[in-house]
Amino acid sequence: MNNVNLNDISLFVTVVQAGSFSKAEEITAIPKSRLSRRISELEKNLGTALIGRSKKGVVLNEVGEQFYLKAKEMMQAAQLALDSVQHRLSEPSGLLRMSVSTEIGRGILMHHLAEYRERYPGVRLAVEINNKRVNMIHEGVDIALRVGVIDDENVVARKLTEIKFGLFAHQDYLQKHGTPSSPHELHQHSLLYKYDGIEWQFSHKGHQVHIQPHSSISSNDANFLGKMVADATGIALLPIFDTMILPNMVQILPEWEIPTIPLYAVYYKNRGAVPTVQSMVAFLREKISA
Repeated sequence: MNNVNLNDISLFVTVVQAGSFSKAEEITAIPKSRLSRRISELEKNLGTALIGRSKKGVVLNEVGEQFYLKAKEMMQAAQLALDSVQHRLSEPSGLLRMSVSTEIGRGILMHHLAEYRERYPGVRLAVEINNKRVNMIHEGVDIALRVGVIDDENVVARKLTEIKFGLFAHQDYLQKHGTPSSPHELHQHSLLYKYDGIEWQFSHKGHQVHIQPHSSISSNDANFLGKMVADATGIALLPIFDTMILPNMVQILPEWEIPTIPLYAVYYKNRGAVPTVQSMVAFLREKISA
């Protein structure tokens, strides 16, 4: 009895369900001669016959019928066990670490994380807000949201959207200092500049203007500059996010086009098959791209 092969029990169930060795051969792609030998080996190890062969196919004896019912239950239980493991492996769970700048974190990411958590309650999120580009390997970061060109051949970059920009000032500032009618007049104003941001380039009807702002206040955080604009301190080039553009802010020179900048979800190639990484990237592409 200890020599019984579980694979033979599985083949026995298959043969009985197929009704004949010939049909079982078609299902399993195992020659019926080999199937017959395995069933004979099973009967030998059990110490009793289970089936009889006839021209119509296999016929179970009384012992075979009882054994078949229990064997079928065993195979179903084994399949349930396999399915539960596969579901566990495919269902996003565990810790997912993300790195994002303050602008992207407040302007985009934070608006969607509640829905992500509802969809994937088994995932724990650790979101690092940092305007300096972190080393993803050293910091243990699974996904980083980054803007601009990604030139690292070791990572996968999935584009999420194009971020739009605009020039903004508080209405009180404009009432006091006037509203510029062209980019050339910006030098007459107090400019708030993101020193690691995009260049101030404008185009309108084929005419292009590049401005090198001599700013009264500069920062690496657009949220900081947005607060300065809200305090009527000057004019800033800001990403057009609902959280940053407040009701009393006025967009200046809206007819002049400003280059957009791409936003990517970035992860290392060896992390691409991890369910948590897959789920977050797919979720962000679904929500942000829309």
